[in-house]
Amino acid sequence: MMRAAWLGVVMAVSGIAADRDWEAMAERFVQAVKPRPGERALARFHRGYFRELEAPLRKRLKAAKARCDVIDDRQPLPSLDRYTLYFWMPLGEDGRQLDAREREAMARWLDGGGARRALHVHWSEGTRRPDGLPAPHTPALDAMYERALAIDYAALRAAQDRAIAFLRQGTIRVLTPHGTDLMFRTGVRPWNRQDGDASPERAASARLRVDRDIEYPAGVIRVAPIELTPHGVLALPEMRVGAATARQVKLYFDNGRISAVKAAEGQAEVEAYLKENGESAMHFREFALGLNRELVPPPDAAVIPYFGYGAGVVRISLGDNEELGGSIRGGFTRWFFLPDASVHVDNRYLVRGGRLAP
Repeated sequence: MMRAAWLGVVMAVSGIAADRDWEAMAERFVQAVKPRPGERALARFHRGYFRELEAPLRKRLKAAKARCDVIDDRQPLPSLDRYTLYFWMPLGEDGRQLDAREREAMARWLDGGGARRALHVHWSEGTRRPDGLPAPHTPALDAMYERALAIDYAALRAAQDRAIAFLRQGTIRVLTPHGTDLMFRTGVRPWNRQDGDASPERAASARLRVDRDIEYPAGVIRVAPIELTPHGVLALPEMRVGAATARQVKLYFDNGRISAVKAAEGQAEVEAYLKENGESAMHFREFALGLNRELVPPPDAAVIPYFGYGAGVVRISLGDNEELGGSIRGGFTRWFFLPDASVHVDNRYLVRGGRLAP
């Protein structure tokens, strides 16, 4: 019944959601980056998707006395050395982003320090299934994502600070009705706050690469747990691997590494998938918790809005954690979203059943 209600919302808003408020988006993004007079920015747009944002974005950057060069998705990413600001816009409605070579160039540029920073908008690419792979993006989600831009950012930062302070106090435990039971510690590891602040001052104080890569919509906190501490089981109702769909999958962790795989269906396919993707695919990568109250998925939803940035959504991932300050390398990343998880530290709850505890 709840899923049917959600579909009704999709249909109800589908006629109006395409008319995005590009002026408000541009205003939000320029406020976020706080451009300095004379600063040089590069913006890359798809030639037919989100291109309506170009004119209002240019106008506001010009008013701030910043320069802005624009390229489209058909042009290769040039050297970024002359820029301190990059607007990383969606490169197509299907969610296509930078290729591997360009991502490496972006990482090197961000690691150069100073005021270098990117404002990153995935938009439709952020719409996912609970198993981490893409889901169809709808006009209803366009409307949701726009609402998620118009939030109280000071309140978001305060909520993020409270959550991080709570989670730092001891061993974190994540449980779900499907059988997930994971424990790990973060110690003094730095947390990334996706709080919407893409200012030069934020970039100058960055401790992690992702502190310089600011996403919109905002909302998540992220950390790479101490590598040897994750223990327990990650239970997934289903997991797509290539053309197969494995069901009732359980990934068992010992000292941060997958020690066993069990599944009611598709166990061999999951094991082959992990093996094919190298050693990094076997490692616990990240714990993330969403805190944007405008991105909360409806109960029993088959689609996770914007990479799990909604309040109460847990994201667990496998693979390379370099951007989060960890030691796992290899390039592989796979997300899993737990919209019905409970999270506690020493039996004090922060999240119960996918909802933030009061």
